[in-house]
Amino acid sequence: MNDDVVAASPFDALSRQNLSESAYRQIRNALAQSRLKSGQKLVLRSLAEQLGISATPVREALLRLGSEGIVQFDSRGTAFVPEMTLQRYLEIRDLRLWLEGQAGLRAVETVNDADIERLSAIHERMAEAEKNQDSALALEMNGQFHLHLCTLARMPMLLQFVENLWVQCGPAMGALYEVSPPRDPEGHQHLAVLRGLVERDGQAVRKAIERDIVVGGQRLAQLLSQPKP
Repeated sequence: MNDDVVAASPFDALSRQNLSESAYRQIRNALAQSRLKSGQKLVLRSLAEQLGISATPVREALLRLGSEGIVQFDSRGTAFVPEMTLQRYLEIRDLRLWLEGQAGLRAVETVNDADIERLSAIHERMAEAEKNQDSALALEMNGQFHLHLCTLARMPMLLQFVENLWVQCGPAMGALYEVSPPRDPEGHQHLAVLRGLVERDGQAVRKAIERDIVVGGQRLAQLLSQPKP
């Protein structure tokens, strides 16, 4: 496992209202956006200091995440982010293919020009972050692009399922940028998603988002298939 949570905090300071719920949401967001890594320890005191609250609501948030299988606990009761396995990643990927593909199909029926502009702006921020080798921001914007597409489908249950999948796979996604951003020989599929939305072509959107998931995750699947040293 990796060392304790690093000094640079991945969290925002919390207000005193609904502390447990707020801590839960912030930790989930940090997981989904790859700001917490596979194998990383989530030390209670360190988390509480970074969140600016007492240990009790943080403990409640970690126990809740543990009951959902999102974090695990070692023999001393310290929470940690589970290591990703190839089997688990492929199951998450296949579920994302279906769910995000369905979101793409539905989004063309509900989307408007302002929605497409917002999604395009998210992609532009991701592309700029990749150009500047800002892997943390690129990962965050990539996740926002996928989740915003699901939001545009106006299917709240589907969005909730997809958010849960991103929370589980997010910590491992940082490996995609360890060398360089993933590249698709057919061009960035986010642009194909945007074209499909403009043309109100649901099949094109579904095909593009599915290819983005598969091609974008090939490096991670390859890393996970290698035997551990």
